[in-house]
Amino acid sequence: MKKKTNRNYFIVIDQSKEMWTAVKFAIKRAKSTKSNVTTISFIENVSDGVMLTVSTEKILNKDQIKNEKLKHLEVHDFIYQNSKIKANSEIFKINDIDEFINFLNKYSSNSTVVLATSSDIGKPGPLIDKLIYEKSNSLLCPLVIINGNLKDKEIEKII
Repeated sequence: MKKKTNRNYFIVIDQSKEMWTAVKFAIKRAKSTKSNVTTISFIENVSDGVMLTVSTEKILNKDQIKNEKLKHLEVHDFIYQNSKIKANSEIFKINDIDEFINFLNKYSSNSTVVLATSSDIGKPGPLIDKLIYEKSNSLLCPLVIINGNLKDKEIEKII
């Protein structure tokens, strides 16, 4: 597998308030290291447990992807306004976490995944659990987990 050489910060977007903390952290780091930013989101596999025709599944997946692209656009606008960095985006199926990990591993240690903890449930979210407990041996790039409750001034202090 060929490794990518540009430094990259990957931010998983899910429209939570904690996500914005991860976005702010990642763009501060990316700006200070002259790195790229890529937003990542996940869609559900619409055919799980339901019998669908191939064409129906494609239509439903297309609708989900369209909605995800709108979420990415909102975050990309924020990133550009705050850092002048033009972000990239990637969308994965949530039930195919291995495809996501293979994508990340193309960047290896030259990039970082940034996630924020959830304040609502008092523990890491399902993606953090999966990456740490189930897939930690296969993930080659660093995973940074920040407190989702950090204020802007606190983010400045750790950058």
